Amino acid sequence: MLLRFKVSNYLSIRDEITVNLIANTANEHENNNIVFGRDRILPALAFYGYNSVGKSNIFKAILTAINYVSNSNYMPINALIGTQPFLLDDTSRNNPTKMDFIYLHNGKKYNYGFEITQNEVIQEYLYEYVSARPSLIFDRSRENYTFTTKNNTELEIYKNKNTPNKLFLATATNWNCQLTKDAYLWFVEGIQFYDSHFINDNQYLMHLDANKNNQNTKLFLLNVLRNTDFNISDYIFESKDIEDINLVLPPGISFEKAFLEQIKLNSKEFKLDAMHDVKDEYGYTKSYPIPFVFESNGTKLMFAYAPIVQQALEEGRTIVVDELDNGLNPILIKYLIRLFSDKKSNKNGAQLIFNSHNSSILDSKLLRRDQIYLVNKDEFGQTKIKNLYDYKARRTDNFRKSYFEEKYSSLPHVIDGIDWDYIK
Repeated sequence: MLLRFKVSNYLSIRDEITVNLIANTANEHENNNIVFGRDRILPALAFYGYNSVGKSNIFKAILTAINYVSNSNYMPINALIGTQPFLLDDTSRNNPTKMDFIYLHNGKKYNYGFEITQNEVIQEYLYEYVSARPSLIFDRSRENYTFTTKNNTELEIYKNKNTPNKLFLATATNWNCQLTKDAYLWFVEGIQFYDSHFINDNQYLMHLDANKNNQNTKLFLLNVLRNTDFNISDYIFESKDIEDINLVLPPGISFEKAFLEQIKLNSKEFKLDAMHDVKDEYGYTKSYPIPFVFESNGTKLMFAYAPIVQQALEEGRTIVVDELDNGLNPILIKYLIRLFSDKKSNKNGAQLIFNSHNSSILDSKLLRRDQIYLVNKDEFGQTKIKNLYDYKARRTDNFRKSYFEEKYSSLPHVIDGIDWDYIK
């Protein structure tokens, strides 16, 4: 579970912004909150704002951290890290990007963060909350490492195995360090990122294929389809490996045998027929198979998201979705939010973090004020965020109406008409 995320000097984010998933003291939807010790944690978070204010950049920052931690150990020496600082002033482009996480994994609470440039790790640290105060596991300033006396023997041996462009968290864990293992694994298996724009017909079914032997996945998917009135009573799914792959390469270009074997391993053909129930002329219900290719984009997305959501709810994962409303109507989005907000369906502390343009979700009956973040951009080109509670919105307010009345400064000022003189 994610409790808090901070980021600064990344893309359109110059000054530090904080995404907080610890519920404030307001008495709203209390039964939805996830309880861990003294913390009351929000099961869902929604981000709103007009185009180009930086909503997706917040999500990209989380994705960058996930990828960097997960793949750091495999980076060649002197490879570029791949971060992008704020470029709209004279100093930020030369300063490091900073990211900081507080999260829970396997019953432990951690604070992990780093400062990076394109070439090196400036600072990196990991703390564990064994009490109300965090306890140091390691602190790194470039090539200088600090460990506690208790942990020094176990961690000291991994210093020389690390390089300036790699994260010590990843290096130590991949050398089988138990002190860093759970903190590292959260980035690998505890939080996942999805972008609806990059889901194609094959990707729709990849997650279904990965869970095809899990009977709970099929039961969950059929239950979702039934509850959201898709008129689909069942489906028939098949997958098979593509054995003969002919890659036509330019002259002089070749792939290693191991790489080709990996391509074959990940190459599959999928066949899915959804069973639609309809009434015949005599009033009897009959079921007809419809090939998946003819289904609507919304139906395809539900087949894509359902296994992801089911696994998140089952294993207590945090899923981050950029533009959840792309192809899904508001009823479906509300249904997904309620799955995470209801303790009957969300027994293991799963979370849903998403951004959207669909204003019908701005509803006090669905989300708390501290679950709705408004994203804006100031005159310096910086992304700024505040939740509705910080805007002093009352829980009795019509959030959607106030949003369009620009009370939250989240809409662009559109000029009526066209200035033809300016165009000339």
